Amino acid sequence: MEKVRLIITAVFLTFAAVYATAQPLEVPGKIDSVIVYRGQALVTRIIEADLPEGTAEIIVPDLPEEIVSESLFAQSRNDARVVSVRYREKSIKEDTREEVKQLETQIEEMQKKIYVLDRNRNHSGKCWGRYNKLWEFALQAEQHDLNRALLQPEALSGLTEYLEKKSIYWHQENVNLEQEKARLEKEVGLLNKQLDELRAGRSKKERQAVIYIENPGKIHGQISLSYLVNNASWLPQYNLRALPDREKMLVEYNAVIHQASGENWDGVQVSLSTAQPTTEAGAPVLDAMKVGLLPGVISKEPSGVPVDAMNVQTCLTGDSSGKWRDLTEDFDRLQRQRRQAGIRGKAAESELQLFAMHNQMIELKADKKSLRMIRQQADIFARNEGVSVAYNLSGKLTMPSRSDQQLVTITSFETDADFVFVATPLLTDYVYLQADSVNNSNTLLLAGPANMYRDGQFAGKGHLDMVPVGKKFTVGFGVESRIQVVRELEDKEINSWLGNYVENYKYRIAVNNYSGRRINLRLMDRMPYTEDENLGISDFKTNSTLSGNSEYLRSAKAKGILRWDLTVEPETFDDTATAVTYEYTIKYDNDMHIGTVGG
Repeated sequence: MEKVRLIITAVFLTFAAVYATAQPLEVPGKIDSVIVYRGQALVTRIIEADLPEGTAEIIVPDLPEEIVSESLFAQSRNDARVVSVRYREKSIKEDTREEVKQLETQIEEMQKKIYVLDRNRNHSGKCWGRYNKLWEFALQAEQHDLNRALLQPEALSGLTEYLEKKSIYWHQENVNLEQEKARLEKEVGLLNKQLDELRAGRSKKERQAVIYIENPGKIHGQISLSYLVNNASWLPQYNLRALPDREKMLVEYNAVIHQASGENWDGVQVSLSTAQPTTEAGAPVLDAMKVGLLPGVISKEPSGVPVDAMNVQTCLTGDSSGKWRDLTEDFDRLQRQRRQAGIRGKAAESELQLFAMHNQMIELKADKKSLRMIRQQADIFARNEGVSVAYNLSGKLTMPSRSDQQLVTITSFETDADFVFVATPLLTDYVYLQADSVNNSNTLLLAGPANMYRDGQFAGKGHLDMVPVGKKFTVGFGVESRIQVVRELEDKEINSWLGNYVENYKYRIAVNNYSGRRINLRLMDRMPYTEDENLGISDFKTNSTLSGNSEYLRSAKAKGILRWDLTVEPETFDDTATAVTYEYTIKYDNDMHIGTVGG
């Protein structure tokens, strides 16, 4: 009997030990760091718990509704070993989030106050009902012979005055109660709206991670749990402040962050990245592309219209109507779709095969000119979309999950700037302030919109292209109304000589500086240029020396672009205005006429 009792006790203790180790530990953990990508974010929680020896099960509750469940990953930061981690959902009866509970409590308190107000109004009405009977008595007394009435005139007058005061009091009391009720009902409406926004799209499920741990002994375990969430993204945004008096420019590089993942990031280390996270480990496999000959001939040499673009269009869309269509946007869209599909690797293999076929058919159908244009577009796309960079934001940030965008600073720095006013009267009457500068920071500046400020005032919207470290960049700071430039055709002479037209054109450009300081002005204009040997454009003359800028001389001057770098004295206008004149001659056959040509 004693032996049986010992066996039962041993079995009981064994089951008790197993049951004790099988009890899961529920630890929500704390979000430690977040990496925000373009469209997703990688969240890392730190889970700390006193772990028993052997096997332990940890449940991490309150995972966000936007979680990418297959991205769950856990690892131990000490001797414990993570055996597995899995995702599960449990149905819940009510929303247990703290912010939801607080709103529900506020609404309940407001509704109690409204109930009390209604009771007070009801009581006020009853009180007034009693006094209203005295009004009836006073009116009846007034209609009888006062000499025979119980009330004398003085008493009746006093009663009437008393009742009027009470009438005003109870009227004001009712008005106050009604106004207070209306205010409380408005607050309840706003709180209900906030509550609806918090509950919007939230399913009645609890999302949990279940982590199984093995450890050699009782230890204080520390585990990091990482997962991707959707509905999180960021974009660059700049504030550029011109400081012309100091020949400086202040660059404020910000990030506009959208965070609607369903969980708040409270006091976390936030990083921003342009990399593309992926949960697909397999690489796509390249299929063979079989081609054959189709009836009809497609010209490889464009004549008059760029049929190379038409050839590509025929390849991609089957449209052989001959109508020219610019495929720049199509190519850009194709590259973006290809990049998005590439993130999913083998899971998007069929899409990637289709994109690859389209790209190769463009190469087979297009001529050299088209391929050159496509390469240029691909280079622009690669510079703007293919860069992978990460920014670690300083300090700990708090970013609640909400629908509106949130602004954080990445970096700010001051850089030298060469300020110049730019006038292109052929295009616009306005004169713009422009700054040429260099990215002297240690931060790559991604392409993004910019707010431009000058002399402490908002100057307009702009855009900053991607600027690597150490590279030059140019930005504009809006219109300068105190500088005006007027362009006019002063004279045109047309003669005919030996069967040719000889036309001479003379222009005058007047620069009016109404400001009180000397300025540097870049004046831009143009004359026509040609590659037609039968059309002669010559005898260019100007009263001011053209710019000696090496980039201008190398690329633009040969195509008829005219540039003058002028210094304009203060308060010089009308008769004292700075005047630039130039002229040139055009010769061509009498049987021909001048028109624009492509290219």
